[in-house]
Amino acid sequence: MKFTFTKKIMLIYGGLLLTVITLTFLFSYLGTVGGLRRQLTETNYALLKQFDQKMEMAFQQIEKDLLELTNDLDFAYFMGNVYKDEPERYASFYAINEKMSSFLNRNPHFSSIFVYSDKSGNILSEKTFMNKDISENKWLTEYLNMKGYFQWLPTHQIWDGATKRDVVTLIRSYPAVSAPGHRTGLLAVNMNEAVLYRMIHDIYEEGYQGLTFVIADNGDVVTHSDKSKLYSNMKELPYIERILTGEKSGSFGITLDGVKQSVFYKTSGYTGWKIVSIVPESQAYGPLIVTRNLLLAFTAVMFLIAIILIFYFSIQTFRPMDLLLGKLSGKYSHQKIGGMSAAHQSFSYLETVFDQMFLDRENLERQVRDSKPMLKWRTVMDMLVGYRTDYSMVKNHLEFTGGRLLPEWFVVVTAEVGKEGGIDPKDEILYTYALCNVAEEIINRENAGLAIDIGGGRAVILLSFAEGDEAQNHLRAAALLEQILDIMRRQIGVTVTAGVGRCYQDMKDIPLSYGESQQALRYKMMTGIHTVISIEDLQTTDSQDYLQFVQRIDRILEALKQTDPDKMDSLLSEAYQAAVRSNLSPDLIRQFSFELAVRALQTVEALGMNTDELKGKAGNLHDRIHQCENWRQAEQLVSSFMSGLASAIEERRSQRGKSDTIDNILVYIQEHYSDSALSLDQLADEFHLNPTYISKLFKDHAEGNFIDYLIETRIRASKELLKDKNIKINEISDAIGYTNSRSFMRTFKKYTGLTPTEYRERILANEQADD
Repeated sequence: MKFTFTKKIMLIYGGLLLTVITLTFLFSYLGTVGGLRRQLTETNYALLKQFDQKMEMAFQQIEKDLLELTNDLDFAYFMGNVYKDEPERYASFYAINEKMSSFLNRNPHFSSIFVYSDKSGNILSEKTFMNKDISENKWLTEYLNMKGYFQWLPTHQIWDGATKRDVVTLIRSYPAVSAPGHRTGLLAVNMNEAVLYRMIHDIYEEGYQGLTFVIADNGDVVTHSDKSKLYSNMKELPYIERILTGEKSGSFGITLDGVKQSVFYKTSGYTGWKIVSIVPESQAYGPLIVTRNLLLAFTAVMFLIAIILIFYFSIQTFRPMDLLLGKLSGKYSHQKIGGMSAAHQSFSYLETVFDQMFLDRENLERQVRDSKPMLKWRTVMDMLVGYRTDYSMVKNHLEFTGGRLLPEWFVVVTAEVGKEGGIDPKDEILYTYALCNVAEEIINRENAGLAIDIGGGRAVILLSFAEGDEAQNHLRAAALLEQILDIMRRQIGVTVTAGVGRCYQDMKDIPLSYGESQQALRYKMMTGIHTVISIEDLQTTDSQDYLQFVQRIDRILEALKQTDPDKMDSLLSEAYQAAVRSNLSPDLIRQFSFELAVRALQTVEALGMNTDELKGKAGNLHDRIHQCENWRQAEQLVSSFMSGLASAIEERRSQRGKSDTIDNILVYIQEHYSDSALSLDQLADEFHLNPTYISKLFKDHAEGNFIDYLIETRIRASKELLKDKNIKINEISDAIGYTNSRSFMRTFKKYTGLTPTEYRERILANEQADD
């Protein structure tokens, strides 16, 4: 075929047009598909990181709670097996069992807890007690000489005294910081494997078709959706070996069962476990495939248009080609598919593909947008607990979420929403959300701050200031909160009670202010709702005179519990007169009045009574006490309030009725408390009753249990004996029924806050001051 000049021109401009279309496709593909691939990969990494952070936060909290649990001396006695006799041993076992049961009730993530003493070989849990030689939990002893102080074990099966469970276990040495060869025992907290897997499941949306699991650094399965994989080792699988020997995190492609898969993995910095996600490429890169197909379809259409244009402008020159194009076009235009021409059907499909591409992009943008509140919440919570103390690192996260915080002068506020008649749980979240929005709008007008919902109708408000000092900024924070409270009541119709912590210059001190704000908020029981409570107003003085003076509160509260109004009024009058004789300042007298009222309410609540009605009748005691012009007015106000509490206790006790049996038992205890062998079993033999029935009588009529009543009786008797400085401490211990003076001193300090020697010195000092 000869190429004429016209044909050459046609080939040149045709080639240029097709080249432009091809380059446009390539640049669009690289810019759009490549960028989308990176975003999808980062999204999968972000999900793994989110689970890692969730798991790490849960595990660190478990470790912290376990350390706090083992600070009690009962654990030291158990680990060292230093009991003097069997009653003391079983009393300690009972106390440890109670603490472990309470620990598990507060921490629903845990399934069981074991305490192992290498000295005695005993293993104690919340359900059972046995020796390691007959226990199914001998595996504990294997970790006595582990290198570190703690170790997380992958999923294994344990016997918890009732059934066998699949658990992940935290092993902790005892003492907490001790090297191999110096340890007296171990503690183990067990989390159900299903709880750990639920953490993974909660991260991913419904319809997720991928597979996510966790393996240890040796390939042992920690948790897996396929429960048959538990207790297996996956190291022999090629892609698992690549994960174990590769970088700390990464991704690669594999083919499993003939299906192309994408593998994403990340190494936990806390446990060293590998978090693995295997996603079918059809799901992982679904938007990418749609975009690629769209670009291919668009390019094909553009090529078709270019060819048509070339044919149109060259039809007179290239008659044979034009005839051929005409035949093809005629055949194509008359070809019907489903009642629609092929051309029309192609354009309909192209429109569908465009719509799907825009929909996928909107979904991706929405996911990023929806993750911002969570990132903001996580950042603020990290600052509150002290995990983030570097302002430059926090600033970038906050700017991404639209938040703002200044680099110094921080005040933390804990606020709680309320409403007359209560708030429906569904509305509680909405009101808290409104409080956070109002707070941020008011604060950011002149300063900078953030507010987040921490659940239960509470919000944390973090304020920062650009200038001033501690006192000035604390006052500014209180003033801003007054505005926030006013807007919430007028415009939204809810009350807000706010506790304000102190102002600190450095970000690392934010947890201190947060703790103080929570402490201040607890005083709403006295100040009433819809108030701003500052920690500065509640701080306790270190005055030695005041500390001695406050010791009188215990005797007044004891008279309240005994519902002896005459003795209570007498002790109350003596306390205020002693305060005047000691020349205590008016502020300290007001502080004493307020503290006495708070502790009285706590005493009534400890008896199982609801104090809402009593507080409602009393009004805002905090303001009423501070409005008293002299100490007599304060005494009269507190006396009236205490009398109301005593009447409420008496009324409740009268409603319960009397029991001659429990009265006789109480008399018997008063006469025989000095007997170290006094127990429920001894009472059962004496009164011919079942120990369980006696325990129930105590709860129904004595507002407590036998052990607490016996300890309180002995402590009261020891206080009387301590007034005589000639009686030795060990003699007092024997006289009130303790065979071990160390146990007596530990119990006395727990109940009074002082050692017996400190208590005696203060009693004698008070007597000399009265003389």
